[in-house]
Parts: sequence; structure tokens; C-alpha cells
Amino acid sequence: MNEYTQFVDQLQHHLSIQDDMDSTEWESKAIRFVDGLAGEELRRLVDIDTRREFGAFFTSSETANALLVEPLLDYSGACVFYDPAVGAGNLLIAARNASADTASEVTLLGTDLHEEFIAAAHLRHQINEALIPHDNLCNIELCVADGSLENDYYHRATHIITNPPFHQVMAGPEIAWAAGKVSSAALFIDKITDFILPGTAVLAILPDVLRSGSRYEKWRKMVESKCSVQSITMLGQFDKFADIDVFSILLFKHSAQTLNVPNFPWKPKVNNGPCIEELFFVSVGNVVDNRDALEGPELPFIVSRGLESWSEITSAKRMRKFKGGAIQSPFVVIKRTSRMGDKFRATATIINMPSSVYIDNHLIVLRPKSGKLSDCKSLLKKLQCEEINQWIDQQIRCRHLTVKVVSRIPI
Repeated sequence: MNEYTQFVDQLQHHLSIQDDMDSTEWESKAIRFVDGLAGEELRRLVDIDTRREFGAFFTSSETANALLVEPLLDYSGACVFYDPAVGAGNLLIAARNASADTASEVTLLGTDLHEEFIAAAHLRHQINEALIPHDNLCNIELCVADGSLENDYYHRATHIITNPPFHQVMAGPEIAWAAGKVSSAALFIDKITDFILPGTAVLAILPDVLRSGSRYEKWRKMVESKCSVQSITMLGQFDKFADIDVFSILLFKHSAQTLNVPNFPWKPKVNNGPCIEELFFVSVGNVVDNRDALEGPELPFIVSRGLESWSEITSAKRMRKFKGGAIQSPFVVIKRTSRMGDKFRATATIINMPSSVYIDNHLIVLRPKSGKLSDCKSLLKKLQCEEINQWIDQQIRCRHLTVKVVSRIPI
């Protein structure tokens, strides 16, 4: 991150010329330093591979400011905000401004692995204080340290505010809720909720897969065992440069007052009435084309690539041998690749062929329990409704649909 010192130099220079420059012009440039330039300069100065290696993607000032006015947060008395992955300090600056009118005293604590970020956060805080004079006292302590390790800041904090790294890391043997590679953000929250004292608030920006992915069910239960979930807000794509959907979550470490507080639902509850699993058997296609041997009976093979949507397929373009089970028509297949912003979240096709067929594992298979083609046709119409798109958006925003989500689609 050495290149980021160029931005640090810009900040230092701007502070040094405050008394020699027209106040209106100085403030105009200072607003840019505080509100958006930190992220722009990170993208300009540091290559994408380095940013991905360290998970260095800054929260935008706009998002930070919106999050820190969370109505369930209490900013009375002496507030101590700690960001364990502080970056250039956007969340701390937003916390300072949001609590200025209500907190008797504000303390900002921050750690980061990169000294360039710590320097930038310190200087940006000074510029923010010059732009927006506040009556209450504000102390700031920033240091180069690994925020995923326990430290005194966790014990002092009344509020943890964080956008932790999202890159994949190996879960250690001590992690009970997962094995293999997991999101570093999930590990970060696990550690944070261990380190903080009862009653501490945690406001975090996290990848949506933690909220909606089936492999993180145990992680969600772990979080609820230590904290009460007070609110969840879906934020959509992180920004136009980072193609990942995110959400914010507000937690309170369990105390005597929060032990019996109901948890805010991670996902909206399924509507009353029938859902797909009541009328269809739902599974994933069982052929992994580039792995499974070409052995066994040869039958038509349905693959996701090039499959015509919202139609009825009566013949296959490919044949394949496979030792596993084949599926008898009629049935519906849904493409697993799906994300927020698609015209249709559950893109479907009816398969109606005279012989049994093999199905690619990039497709989800829905076999009507009645065996009727009419049920397949009815389902195709319902899946094109905007209400279904909205429901799926609330349930899952990562790039692949799951059997569980498809099974629960209300129809």
C-alpha cells in the first residue's frame, strides 16, 4: 500500500495551507477529501490484485453517513466508537458527525494493518473537525494493528462499526460453524462478538451470502447465540467498482436486558399459502459435465448454456452417457445463476420429452408431484411475476439460487 502515501501527502498539504487560502476554496476542496476522494485515490494508486489480497475496499462516505443514523443506536452520554478495520476512516468520521449533537463526549478508536491508511484516517479526521466545528469533546486514537486480534479497544468500545475484509480465508480447526474456505468477514464478526463486553452495539457491513447463503446457517446461529439481532438492511451492490451485494446488520452483545429480545429475521418470512415445495420435488441436476465419466446409458442431456427460457423443450441438442439417474418428463428447470437486477430471478423452462433425460448441475429441477404438464405451465407463468422477483431479492442476493430458496418461493 506504499503508493497510498501520495494521498496522505495531499491531505497533509491541504491542512498546512488552511490559513493561507481563501476559506471558501479551502472548504470546497476539504469536502472532497472527506467525502469521496479517499476511495477514488485508493483505486487510482493501488492495483486491484493488491486490494483483493488485503480486502481493501472502502465504505463510501454516502453509505457510512446513512448507516450511522440508524434509529436504534443510542448516542447519549460518552460514546466510544471502534473500527477494527478502519481503512481511511469513513465510518469513524460518520460516527463523529452523527453523534455530535447528543453525545457528551466522543472517542474514536481505529486499527488497520496499513500505516498509510492510519495516517489518512487521522488527517481526514482533522479536516472534518475543521469543516464542522462541534461543541463536544472528541478524542481519537488510531494505531497500526490487526483488528482481528483481541485488544483493549474492544473492551473500551460502546459501539463497534466495521466494514471488514470480504476475501476468502481458511477456517481454523477451532471454528465450529464451518470448515474449509470461508468469508473473512464471517470470521471477523465471530471474533468481534467474542471480544466485546455485554451491551456493546455492533454495526457492520457484510457480504449478502452471510445473510442468505445456506452454508452460513451455522454462522447465523452462532451470532444469535452471542448477540441479539436488532436490524438488517439490504444495501445492494457494494459500489460500482466492487460487484458484490452487501447488507448492514445491527447487533447488541447479550446482556441481562437483551437475553430475551426477539431477533430481527435474517430473511423475510415466507408468505402464508402454498410454496413450490408443496407442489414440486426440488433438486439440483446431478450431472457435472466436466467431471462425470461418459459411462452408462446414452440419453438426451439438458444443459443451462443456450437453454431457451420460458419455453417448452421437446428435443435435446446433446446426448450423453451417465451412470446416475435420469429424470422423466414433464418437469421444470430453473437456471441457478441469478442475481439482483436480472429481469427474472428464477428463469425457467419446461422439459417435455418422450424419454428420460440427464440434467446439468447448473440447473435446479422441479418435478410436479401430480406428474401433470399443466402444473408446469402454471408455474412458468407465476415465476414471471414481479412479486416473485421481489421475494427472491429479499431472500438471496448472491449469484446462485439454492434449492432451499427455490423450494420456498410462494406461488
